[in-house]
This record gives sequence, C-alpha cells and structure tokens, in this order.
Amino acid sequence: MIKINFQEPNTAEWCAWRAECCIEQDAHNKAHKAGEVPKVKEKIYKGSNYNIKSNFYVNLNGPFHGKCAYCESLIAADQPGDIEHFRPKGTVTDADNKPIMIDTPTGPQKHPGYYWLAYDWKNLLPSCEDCNRPSKSKSDEKLIGKWNQFPVKDFRATEQGEEEKEEILLINPILENPEEHLAIDETGIIKAKNESEKGQACIDIFGLNVREALLDARKKCYNQAKDSIAILIMSLIKKYTNDIRYLEEIEQGKMAYSFAARAALKDSCPALNLIVDAGERLNGQK
Repeated sequence: MIKINFQEPNTAEWCAWRAECCIEQDAHNKAHKAGEVPKVKEKIYKGSNYNIKSNFYVNLNGPFHGKCAYCESLIAADQPGDIEHFRPKGTVTDADNKPIMIDTPTGPQKHPGYYWLAYDWKNLLPSCEDCNRPSKSKSDEKLIGKWNQFPVKDFRATEQGEEEKEEILLINPILENPEEHLAIDETGIIKAKNESEKGQACIDIFGLNVREALLDARKKCYNQAKDSIAILIMSLIKKYTNDIRYLEEIEQGKMAYSFAARAALKDSCPALNLIVDAGERLNGQK
C-alpha cells in the first residue's frame, strides 16, 4: 500500500458525474432523515454513465495506475475490480462479519452505515476482489476481505459530520501515507511499523501476509528492484577505472594504512554489500 496522489479531475465527464452524485446524495440523505432506507444506486457511484470507473479508478494511466488501493495488485489486467467504499455505505460489520449495533432511543439497532458518503468520491477506492470480498484464507481459514468492516477506536459516527471525531483503524491511501504505518522486508512480509494499530488492521483485514500469490509477487518485486539498483551501481563504477584500482589496492592491502581505508569502505559504502549480494543471485549462487 502506497500514498495515492489523487487530485480531483476537472474534466467535463468528471464534473457531470459529480453533479449527478451530489443530486443523488442529497435525495439519499433526505430519505434517511424521513426514516426510509433507500437503496444506493450502484450505477451512479460507479459512474457507469460516464465511464468514471474505467477512465479514472482502474485505468493504467489513472491516479491508481490500475492497481488495488490496498494490496497494489493489478486489477486492470485480469479482473473488473470493485469500487469500494472506505466507510461502508449501508451497514457496518465486525471482524466476524456480524452487524455493529448502536444504541438508539428505541433500543439497539444496526448501524445504518455511512449513508451520507455513498456518493462521495473521496470515500471511493478501487479494490481487487481479494481485498474487498470476504473469503477464507487458505493458510489459516480466517476470514479476510474488507466488505462492510470499518474498525474504529471507541467513538463511531452515525450522523453526517460526526466522522471527523472518529479515530479510524484503517488507512485511506488518498488521505494519508501508508508507509508511516507499514514496513516490508526481502521476504515480502509486511509488518506494522512501531506497532501501528492501523497498520496491523490493514494486514489482518486485507490478508496481506496470508495470500501466497501476493507474498510471492512482493518478494519478487523487492529482489528485482534490489538487483536493478546493484546493476546500475556496478555500471557506474566501471566507468571509473582509477577508482576501481584504488579500491582493489585497499582490498589487497597494498595501500599504506589499508586497515583504516577498509574501515571507511565498510562504514560508508553499504552499497558494496548490495552489489555483491545481487551479483551472487544473478550468477545463480543464491
């Protein structure tokens, strides 16, 4: 998961779609206040009349680069993908997919969902099926997939404007930088940085470490990037033969005070270890 720089477009298509969304959202809010439970019109928030989904949300040249906003898998390549509501539009469930209950003057009721954000573009994210739709993990049989989950700490909004008071436990990559909460190593495993609750919730809900294909893809990407950097460094070093001779003489101990020079290389050039490691992998030694 990475930060998405999604500035609202100003194309005629986008503006027309936004105007329709505003009209529908207003009607939706009024219906809720009148005690009705109106159904959200999917074709509107998905922008089917204006090709908003294909032109902006899952387009390879769009702000999300055709990727799932949560796991970064390419959804434009092999699946239609979902337009997912960060804050669920109709109901809210817990980790066991059971409805969240709230206290009302007439007794406990199901949370109505963040209905006032049903057509809000800042609440819409492209998601792959694995991240959005609930399913059992093959490795531990736990339920993964966000769907209607939306964990918060303590206070939960039930009316428009109250969401600003929520301390949410998921990361919206449009609004904040996931790299402040998540870290990754060469195995492809993602960890919660500094025990971040948001980071851990994303790992658990989206199954970021239990989907084997996802783990393998991240590990491969990590090593490819590492090798590319090493190859680039090696190609640059080869241009400077005098420097290479100097480094070789240090390594062979020919230079006066080689002990000090070797220490300097070790302390200031971690890239040398990167080059050696990549060279061994490229030559099939790892």
